[in-house]
Amino acid sequence: MVIRRPRAHRSPPVADRPDPSSTRGVTVGFSWVAVCIVVSGVLTYGYQALVARAVPVADYGWFGSYWSLALVIGFGAFLPVELELARLLQQRPAGARLPAGTLRTVLGLTGLSAGCLLLAGPRLVGALGDDAAFLLALLCICVISAGQFLVRGLLLGTGRLGTHGTVLLADSGLRVVLALVLIRTAPDADGGSYAWTLVAAMGLAHLPLLGWLLLRRGPAPRGPGEPGAGPFVRAVGHLLVGSLCAQALLNAAPVLITALAAPGEEVRAAQFVASFTLVRLPLFVAVPLQSAMIPVLVRLQAGEDGGRLAGLLRRGLAAVVLLGGAAAAVGLWLGPWVVRLVFGDAYALPGGEIAVLAAGSVLHLGLLVAGQALVAAGRHRAVAAVWVTGLLAACLCLLLVPDLVLRAALAFTAGSGVALACAAVALLRHHAPRAEDVARAPAAGPEGRS
Repeated sequence: MVIRRPRAHRSPPVADRPDPSSTRGVTVGFSWVAVCIVVSGVLTYGYQALVARAVPVADYGWFGSYWSLALVIGFGAFLPVELELARLLQQRPAGARLPAGTLRTVLGLTGLSAGCLLLAGPRLVGALGDDAAFLLALLCICVISAGQFLVRGLLLGTGRLGTHGTVLLADSGLRVVLALVLIRTAPDADGGSYAWTLVAAMGLAHLPLLGWLLLRRGPAPRGPGEPGAGPFVRAVGHLLVGSLCAQALLNAAPVLITALAAPGEEVRAAQFVASFTLVRLPLFVAVPLQSAMIPVLVRLQAGEDGGRLAGLLRRGLAAVVLLGGAAAAVGLWLGPWVVRLVFGDAYALPGGEIAVLAAGSVLHLGLLVAGQALVAAGRHRAVAAVWVTGLLAACLCLLLVPDLVLRAALAFTAGSGVALACAAVALLRHHAPRAEDVARAPAAGPEGRS
């Protein structure tokens, strides 16, 4: 008589299981980053409101264009470096050297950004009220952004989420303090003068910390199995395409609308800039949170089966659609009143146009989460394709819709919606094979598994 002993359940090796204390630390750190980003978003709106009330309406339209270009430079050109550092450094031992190609990539992006600004200089100065101070400030931001996102990647990759959130908070707080100082000391300062408050705050919040981190880290020998610069450069290249398109979709509208405004439409363009700034409050919170989402999304996709992830994705899309409808209703009824409350009576758009922007903001928020899920899944090429598709849809709206404000609003909303749909399809296709494997596994039985 043969007695079969039941097969013991084989748990994963200890090295493959997440440390509970480490998981709790990530959760606490992520929560602190989220709180800091929310407060930072409020401070950012306070900063924008201070500038709007301190300068003429048309001048604030030019400052809004400068603000959008600064975001495009930072989050468009340098965010891929932060994402890759956050992903790679957490897989390395403490004190390990930077991934090969990091400094070369950062210097290349700095030179490329500054070169593009100089080539477009004459047209940019014209779109910024013929004030060369905006262009000079943007060139400084190219240099400071390199250090800013290098610091953020180092902090996230080494698990210093608390310090990361504190730095974001300090940056936003310094902007408000410097704007208040300028209002008190130079009441007649124009938008170009306020542009330098952003430059100074970014530099003070990040560059001293960068020097301390690099000195403390020190040089480390390259390991024998460490890859060369190629993988890092290629990954950043794919993410660069996606991040540039993402920033163009999110921040190009204020620049384009001031450039396309006909004589007599400058005030209407400034109204769009103020309203667009207001409805993007959730995005000002979510965009800096992208890199901190990567470790969480990687753990989620590693620990869940494809079927559950696909169901979670469908529920998330349904929630985005419902929230988008609710945001449109709030924008229609309360949008003009909120804009007047924050920026003043001269800046309110009609409720219908604010409703379109509010719905687009929710769609874009869902798109940010879906895009980071693709990054966590290693689908870097899909990230680029999703954002390129969304930007093309936005360009079609700009070309086909005649009204100045409506075409900019529809471009943002339609582009975000199309890109979100493409990202959802890519994620469902990525997880579908894993769902089929899970469905087939029970049919094999315990004896059929090797």
